[in-house]
Amino acid sequence: MLFTTQQKQGGQRYNPKVLIGNWREDVDLDQIRFKDFLKRREGGQLVVHQIQEKLQKSLTTVGHSFSGDGKLHFGDRIMLLNKKTNGFLVTDMGDKIDGDEGVAVTASPQYRSPVARSVFILQRFSEDDGFPGDYLHYGQQFTLTVHPYLSQYPLYLHSLVVSPMRFARFSRHQEVSMAPRKNANTIWVIEHSDPKVRFEMNGHPVGANQAVVIKHNLTGQWLAADNINYKNDYGSEFEVCSHSFLNHKKAQQLSSEKVGKLTVDIPSRHQGDENVWMFVTSNDPNAAQENLPAEGTSIGPEQLLSRIRQVLLERGGYGIRGLSKIFKNMDANGNRLLDPEDFKWGLINYGIILNDSEIATLVSCFDRNKDGVVNFDEFLTTIKGPMNNRRLRLVALAYEKLDKNGDGQVTLDDIARTYDASRHPDVVSGKKTDAEIFREFITMWDTEKPDGIVTLQEFARYYEDVSASIDNDDYFEAMLRQAWKL
Repeated sequence: MLFTTQQKQGGQRYNPKVLIGNWREDVDLDQIRFKDFLKRREGGQLVVHQIQEKLQKSLTTVGHSFSGDGKLHFGDRIMLLNKKTNGFLVTDMGDKIDGDEGVAVTASPQYRSPVARSVFILQRFSEDDGFPGDYLHYGQQFTLTVHPYLSQYPLYLHSLVVSPMRFARFSRHQEVSMAPRKNANTIWVIEHSDPKVRFEMNGHPVGANQAVVIKHNLTGQWLAADNINYKNDYGSEFEVCSHSFLNHKKAQQLSSEKVGKLTVDIPSRHQGDENVWMFVTSNDPNAAQENLPAEGTSIGPEQLLSRIRQVLLERGGYGIRGLSKIFKNMDANGNRLLDPEDFKWGLINYGIILNDSEIATLVSCFDRNKDGVVNFDEFLTTIKGPMNNRRLRLVALAYEKLDKNGDGQVTLDDIARTYDASRHPDVVSGKKTDAEIFREFITMWDTEKPDGIVTLQEFARYYEDVSASIDNDDYFEAMLRQAWKL
């Protein structure tokens, strides 16, 4: 192989296809690519910008209807919860299904509060269907559409009979998606979850927050979600399809038929948990109000901080602690300062999606000396707020019990041996087990010095993070006394 004079002197080696005489070709190509990258970045045309814009819009908090009479009404903005996956039905506007028109739906356990991709509008299919009033009745045809903030045109929950060209991506059952055309494939019917009373309940109003099954009117298959991982831009979610997951136990059916309670023409087999759904309405009448940001309208810092607090609260008692660990990992200099770009991506990595103008609003609040960097300790302190005197005294009492000889030398081993996770908020609510909370508890401890010693200041800072997710002082005290056997 021949080398140029520049290469012999330690310069760059080139691809064999590059002519030796044209030694600047690769350099010029790199410069052109870099200029093209800068141009696309300035114009917001990079793929990462497109994904960020999609996440920002789809995760905007929207109105969630309140049912004063406990029934479902047409026009309600509802969330649809699946029993098997414990996930809500959600839309992914970036996952195209039917050419450039249909989009995918999945079940996601991540979003417990109403956001644009998880809220659907309940609509009557036909005004002359013979059912009175604006209630949704068992056996009545209806459609579900996405929230208008998510799409400029209506998208309807849609299912199509299985064919060699159309089927669910993983299970190969009947495909479910959101489609722009209202037709026979977008008609659904609610039936009672108990087949023994299904016939008698036809024509009765459907109650909110009650277990039901949802049948596709054209094909007779039931809307379902199963624990089949479905990867997308939001992470790992679950596949949604139309399929009848029937219970295979027949003992109850046969015994009922023997004494004449059932006849063979009445269905008695229950649908599996995959087919059981709940139309979830809000517990707060004020939640129905829409406070959507107008195009080009800036959001104040208090609103942004409120949105961030909501995401952290949904992460449980260690929400703020987890965000703090992400910021520390990004702080290469160890000076507790981040530039706006690192600050933005730290939030994104934790599921908090803000656009550039919103990031600029936050940076202006926490960049006190206007040097272009954010003190993330100050940001986290503002988010969680200080503990009151009652809570501080309880934390000091717990530390005194751990510090047997009063020398301020409490080790992580001492903490691990004493800690009881049974009264943690996530354990009490059933979100996690004692063992899961204990593992999280141990991994969340970061001592300022790598000696395994936890000072009173570090112990108090840890409980400041936990305290931010607990509103009631009495509950905080009960949790602390149970955890440390005070």
